Amino acid sequence: MSNIVVAVLCGWFGTACAPGYLPNGERELRPPRAGIQVGSLYYVREKPTDNVSSPANLQPLCSVNLATYGITLASPQPVADVDLLSNLALSGSLSGVQTRMATLGLNGSVSSYFEYKITNVMRTDIQYVDAEKIFSARATRDDCLNWRGNVGKNNWAIYQIQAISSGDINFGRKTDWALEADVSAKLLQIEPQVKASIKRSSSVQMNGKGLVVSFVPILRN
Repeated sequence: MSNIVVAVLCGWFGTACAPGYLPNGERELRPPRAGIQVGSLYYVREKPTDNVSSPANLQPLCSVNLATYGITLASPQPVADVDLLSNLALSGSLSGVQTRMATLGLNGSVSSYFEYKITNVMRTDIQYVDAEKIFSARATRDDCLNWRGNVGKNNWAIYQIQAISSGDINFGRKTDWALEADVSAKLLQIEPQVKASIKRSSSVQMNGKGLVVSFVPILRN
């Protein structure tokens, strides 16, 4: 998503798979950020595809005022926290950190000492029939015609957003080790390498509130 999103990574549902692969048609938004609107049109600098297995960086094409179409969003629904660190470990992205930990005498996995999660996750969506109504009425309006210009000329993908999942990204040391001075000192040494490995593997920021981490796209090319 990590389709950043969330149904965000497979770990969201307790299944083992590499980061960046989302179940149930969700795609990781990378980088995660605020401001992605359900119902609106975006483009991605890629060939149009229904494949949601890789992250995407959405660029705004034209926004939608849902009230104009008589559409009211249902209340966002909470979903489970996402353990991003476990997904990185499963993909082997933290193997170098694990080796360093062993040399320092730290037993267990990286997730025994650190947390990297998406918490307070909420999912917001609209009905497909409402998305169709919006697209039929909106896509060819003057302020939406950019999709016929450079976007179409470059054969970039155009997506309408049917659903988003957003939450708070948090990284930190587990509090269990706060009172153990020797362990705490070793974690202070290893923490920069953990952060560097996460950034290199996922390009996702370490902390952030209310960020959209995944989305359900409807291909509109």
